[in-house]
Amino acid sequence: MKSGYTTYKTVNVDTADQGKLILICYDVAIRSCRQAAGSFGRTDMIEVRTRHLFKAQDAITELMSSLNMEAGEIAKNLYRLYEYFLHRLVEANVKSEKSCVEEVLRHLENLRDAWNQALAILKKEQAPAPVASEPAMQANFALTA
Repeated sequence: MKSGYTTYKTVNVDTADQGKLILICYDVAIRSCRQAAGSFGRTDMIEVRTRHLFKAQDAITELMSSLNMEAGEIAKNLYRLYEYFLHRLVEANVKSEKSCVEEVLRHLENLRDAWNQALAILKKEQAPAPVASEPAMQANFALTA
């Protein structure tokens, strides 16, 4: 039986638009990087750290697959950046270097903020024009009659 939180997450993903799905991928990658970074320096947490790094890599791979490569240079640049992130996370795991994860985390946080701002602007631009209130409409009819 699913927990309430699991059901919420499933419904949230199933009903999300493309922009929200991208933010969810960023959130997963960021959370996983934070958790991985917190487990460095502890030999009893190597397996946990590896699991978090793999989850971050999966989220970044999902971001890569969501790119529309026909969109131009920005998509190609993001793809190369995501490839770099994957390389750094593998390096972090192989060499046990927390700084690699921290670097990727900073970039992911900045990119997530940029996506969030872009989506807010897009949403504002696509919002329907406000409907005039009834008194204003009545006054408009009086002026044109």
